[in-house]
Amino acid sequence: MSRINQIIARCCFVLCVWGCFTVAPEELMVAVATNFLTTAEELIKQFEEESDLKITLVAGSSGQLFAQAKNGAPYDVFFSADQEKIEAIVEESLGIDDSRITYARGRLCFMVNPKKDYKQNAGELFANLEFTRIVLANPKLAPYGAAAEEVFDALEIDMKKEKKKVILADNVGKAYAIVNTGNADVGMVALSSVLDDELSDEYFYVLPAKHYSPLRQDAIILSRTKNEASAREFIDFVQSDDAKAIIRNNGYELD
Repeated sequence: MSRINQIIARCCFVLCVWGCFTVAPEELMVAVATNFLTTAEELIKQFEEESDLKITLVAGSSGQLFAQAKNGAPYDVFFSADQEKIEAIVEESLGIDDSRITYARGRLCFMVNPKKDYKQNAGELFANLEFTRIVLANPKLAPYGAAAEEVFDALEIDMKKEKKKVILADNVGKAYAIVNTGNADVGMVALSSVLDDELSDEYFYVLPAKHYSPLRQDAIILSRTKNEASAREFIDFVQSDDAKAIIRNNGYELD
């Protein structure tokens, strides 16, 4: 099983059982959008080497995690893949306003099935977009899916006419897994996923930022936390130079 498939399987398991978690006072539970999971794991590994604090990660689509936070999931911090969910958290008084940060800007890629031989690379194939099946994250749940829709609109591609060819995944991590295993010809995925799997650049094309709204990813400490001081310690670390280097190395940009 590839690393990305292991991640998806772990996310699915955790999302099913989050209600069973109990977190000790010296621990934090951090909800993180799937696209940022492996980066968050790297950050936490370094953070825990410098701190006695322990962190439990829960991953899923931003929409799923937001709904769970509203329904009482025991999260201390929420790392969304967009700003919209964090704004909703603030509007519903579920977050601590002054703890909000923009921790990364995501980048969207067009990816082709790496198990299939192509005469053109991903960029050339994107320029002449033809496919039998394309996968993207569900735009109603995941910001990367909404960004993919913006790309199609910008290029005047009517995806409604291609509805039977479109596969919607719960999150962008699952979208990557589907095209990476050959169950779709092409997909719209996060750059962080292809870099994490060390995919050859012939199989992906980083889409021009002009085609979609900036994927600014925000995080916030949730009001329900009983560990605000520890949560702030982690948020401060994420904004440190060492953490920013890790974030950049994983395919993200910073404001």
